[in-house]
Amino acid sequence: MLEPTSDKHYEEKFEFPLWKLIKEYAEENDISYLQASEKIVPEYVKTIRYRDIEFEESEVKKRAEEMMLLKK
Repeated sequence: MLEPTSDKHYEEKFEFPLWKLIKEYAEENDISYLQASEKIVPEYVKTIRYRDIEFEESEVKKRAEEMMLLKK
């Protein structure tokens, strides 16, 4: 059987930075991961430098269409 990675314990060693922040915040404040993510993710997103213009435009278009449907 093939190993999923070249290092047998890779999955145990690596943690995504966002997950690490959520986990730490949850443990420090004795709250659930969901509650911690609601606090951490909005601030974390502000630090991301990549901007997906197509995604942003599609979201704006969706909201505009929703508003037009509400007016009818």
